[in-house]
Amino acid sequence: MDVGIVTTHIPPAKGYGGVSVTAAVLTKAWAERGYNMVLVASDESTDGPLRPEDVRLGDGVEVKLYPCYGFRRWGFGLGAIPELFKLCVQAPVVYIHGIATWPSTLAAVFCTVLRRPFMVAAHGGLMPEHVALIRQHKPHKWLFYKWLTFPTLRRAIAVHCTSNTEAQGAREVLGEGSRILLVPNGIASRDFTIAPYPTREGLQLCFLGHIQQEKGINAFIRAWLKVRQPSDRLVVAGRSVDGAYFQEFQALVGQAQGAIRYQGYLERGEVLDLLAASHFLVLPSGLEEAGGMRENFGNVVAEAMAAGRPVLVAKGLAWDGLEATGAGFVFDRNEASVCDVLRKAQTLGRLAWEQMSSNGRSYVEQQLDAVKLGDKVWQALTECGQAANPIPLAEESLYE
Repeated sequence: MDVGIVTTHIPPAKGYGGVSVTAAVLTKAWAERGYNMVLVASDESTDGPLRPEDVRLGDGVEVKLYPCYGFRRWGFGLGAIPELFKLCVQAPVVYIHGIATWPSTLAAVFCTVLRRPFMVAAHGGLMPEHVALIRQHKPHKWLFYKWLTFPTLRRAIAVHCTSNTEAQGAREVLGEGSRILLVPNGIASRDFTIAPYPTREGLQLCFLGHIQQEKGINAFIRAWLKVRQPSDRLVVAGRSVDGAYFQEFQALVGQAQGAIRYQGYLERGEVLDLLAASHFLVLPSGLEEAGGMRENFGNVVAEAMAAGRPVLVAKGLAWDGLEATGAGFVFDRNEASVCDVLRKAQTLGRLAWEQMSSNGRSYVEQQLDAVKLGDKVWQALTECGQAANPIPLAEESLYE
């Protein structure tokens, strides 16, 4: 075994995108390089428990799943204890996806006690607004962070962040001398086909994600309803999470009088079909005042660009340089800015749109190649893991 990998959920688990998808992409990239890995995760999926043979990450990857029950979002299951302890004893170095879940916390504690070198990918858990929200409104979770999460992160050989904002948040809670590896998430662009320009009448936007406050979709809809043209459409796909927030979403759908279509959870092929039928993907994370900025990267942005779809995205994620890349528009987190960007999208001609489409695809191919970025993480993980005294890691900006 070259490296042990820990993640709370892993594809094809349904209902847990984000971190689980990133874990799979990175593991597959390492498998392409011929590395041997053991991955431990829960068997949780919203449509029933996974089996190890369901998880296909490439040759050289042994998958161990423990039964999950109770607190499924956090991957709780007592079977994690022996599996993770064994992994941390045997692996020369451990890479942990996520923080403050059951398996990620156990693995960090075991590695600390056993003096096993480990790296942690924060996956948005250290975004400044998210940490502030926990500190102010979730005292029990804040104590968990103070007593377990932060102390173990300080013992890691590095914290892997994917945006400058997340790196800033890591320094604020861990100290300026904390070791940060700043490398964006990768994507296998070959898995995406560039669809032609949608010729339907009007502008179609799509949103892919959970219907919850931190995603900001309701605030975006309120702005969109003010400037939409009669033939414009918005398609929303994702699970409902927050009860009251979803009720508000349903009310907004009713106000749109058929201009908004909610499709619920979609399979992978259906997601690609929706992207192909849309002019822009929308990612309004952090737009709600009370929601805070929890998202740090937004894999759907990279996926949309790989599919040749320009993006409308909120400022403060990893995509603040998107306009300079010529692959979409970035809006400030207020209604006036959203409306301004929507008007730009409405008046964008076909030739300009096609140039945005091409720019996005080129950027993903050149800057977000999963194997090349995986090499950078692997080098930092293994070199620092072998060093007697881990050294600070050089940072790389998402946008050069």
